[in-house]
Amino acid sequence: MKILISNDDGIFAPGIAVLVSAFSAAGYEVVVCAPDSQRSAASHSLTISRPVTVKEVEFDGAKKAYAIGGTPADCVKLGLTVLCPEAEAVVSGINKGYNVGTDILYSGTVAAAMEGAFCGRPALAVSQAQERGDYQAAALLAVEMFERMMRRPLPPFSVLNLNYPPCDGIRGVAAAQMGTLVYSETYTPVVSNGEPAYALGGVIEAEKTLSEDYRMLCEGFATVTVLHYNMTDRMSTNAFAAQE
Repeated sequence: MKILISNDDGIFAPGIAVLVSAFSAAGYEVVVCAPDSQRSAASHSLTISRPVTVKEVEFDGAKKAYAIGGTPADCVKLGLTVLCPEAEAVVSGINKGYNVGTDILYSGTVAAAMEGAFCGRPALAVSQAQERGDYQAAALLAVEMFERMMRRPLPPFSVLNLNYPPCDGIRGVAAAQMGTLVYSETYTPVVSNGEPAYALGGVIEAEKTLSEDYRMLCEGFATVTVLHYNMTDRMSTNAFAAQE
């Protein structure tokens, strides 16, 4: 089976290298289509104002690999349309940092997988705790969850979102609902290229956060959540349409 692997941390990030190695060792044929540099928080943006560059590179464990001058969604769309249309599934990651709660909406990692789902392929997004340095355990669990997903396919246009906690020995894999992350955010004045600028920072306010997936990770579980692009609040939409 041929798999397209992408990410948003860039093609030279350690997480994607370990993920490719794990899937290759499990017997899958891997093609890498990933951004040529860091594209975190790119969400599902596409590059339409300029052509997207493509450079073939060497990548251990991959049959072919392409460093692409675009967003994660660009990489998967271009990969499945031109560079590797025969790929049967898409895996994205391993992201350095969780993709849970409302952070999912900003995530280029999830967007790469969702683009695969849009193109009719089974899709998995993989992330792990920011403070965790070793990617091997998350990669092995990703292979296991991918194979489970292939045995029991998701609904059309859906993504399996996997997150790995900071601990070495997980308490299990928990199915968790996406919720809301609350941040104490700050913009710090800085100087960039001689010009005034602001740098965004912040931390999660755990006591205010209503996100089951995040809380399960804090308790030592790996989490899986099935995501769908359709964010329609059907009840509210129907109620609004019924107003005079």
